[in-house]
Amino acid sequence: MEDFVLLPCDFMPPPSMPLSVLLNKFRTDVISDGSIATTCWFADHKPEKGAFPDEWFTNSQASPIIWDEVSGTLLHIDTPDDYDQNAEELELRMALLSRYPRMKLSMGFQDSHVYVCRRSILDVLEEKRHVDSFREDFLPWLLKIQYQRTRRRKYAQYLAPITKTTSQALALKHSTMTTDNNASINPFKGSLLSVELSVSGPPSPTEGEESIGGSTTFRVGIVVQRPDAGFTIRVNTLPNFLEINRRVLSQVTYTLPTDPKDRSLIDQKAQISSDTIIGGSTQVSERTTIKKSVIGRHCVIGKMAKIVGCILLDHCVIEDGAKLDGCILGKNTKVGAKAELSRCVTQAGYEVAAGESVKGEKLDVSDWTAGVGDEDEDEEQAESEEDS
Repeated sequence: MEDFVLLPCDFMPPPSMPLSVLLNKFRTDVISDGSIATTCWFADHKPEKGAFPDEWFTNSQASPIIWDEVSGTLLHIDTPDDYDQNAEELELRMALLSRYPRMKLSMGFQDSHVYVCRRSILDVLEEKRHVDSFREDFLPWLLKIQYQRTRRRKYAQYLAPITKTTSQALALKHSTMTTDNNASINPFKGSLLSVELSVSGPPSPTEGEESIGGSTTFRVGIVVQRPDAGFTIRVNTLPNFLEINRRVLSQVTYTLPTDPKDRSLIDQKAQISSDTIIGGSTQVSERTTIKKSVIGRHCVIGKMAKIVGCILLDHCVIEDGAKLDGCILGKNTKVGAKAELSRCVTQAGYEVAAGESVKGEKLDVSDWTAGVGDEDEDEEQAESEEDS
């Protein structure tokens, strides 16, 4: 097996940041000083205050990181346990401060969960079977190998490169593509802080460390995406899910379906704004108004309904006269006639009663499913009493 890349399914980078940016930095760092991984971080997106109900939010995804701008090296991130024990302070070792005296502390970056790694990382993971999360457990531990001699000595046999890259490193140091004087030819300069493929590596190992892993630094590189380089987001929260849909809607123009069957399902008296997306096989009845919304497939929208700024997943049913504003409806959600929902989220299969009015709530099926379970337990208890 060769070197590998870990990619999340919810990361959406801008066009100015293709995967090749990370791959190029990783290849350069591996050849120049034996780097073992490259990570990617981006500016945390903060929605406007009041744009979403407080109930939609979870804990902030941004976390403090320690990194070196000159060499593009990620140095320290706290584990969840570290944060629980001391949320107000960062504990750093003197060995780290000595090797990187000009490190930076940044609070506004979020991990993209894109990691380009050496094959040897898998060998270390095989030894550390207790690791549950690559990001929360393994990566913080891996960063400490860069400056803790005991860990370097213990795991050098797994992390040290198998092939010698002396000739490649020497050629790279003399390359005109990697000098500061030629940094201006980098097409990504100005948009990515740490993409310049310079060989200005971290401080050399001390005399006592030279025998541990040879000249390998076991460094973890970092690529930082600035806000002005383009909108970047991870769609892993409800506000982010709604935000990315709104941005997509701002770039589309709705037109009636070309398929005759789908066209027949859209009533001529329905009012649908241009910044709307409607999936196939969805029925929209007369005098219904839909604005700035994404409607899934196989949905049924009744007469005189009003839908503004919403996302409806597949197979939703909106009955006559219902009003929806800024909502996210899960698959198979049913909204009764003349019901009103404002800034609500529904779990798949949830049913809103006719005439009901709800604002700023998460609606799930746990209550009534729990009730069903209680009734079953009561029946079983009654049957057991009868048998006795």
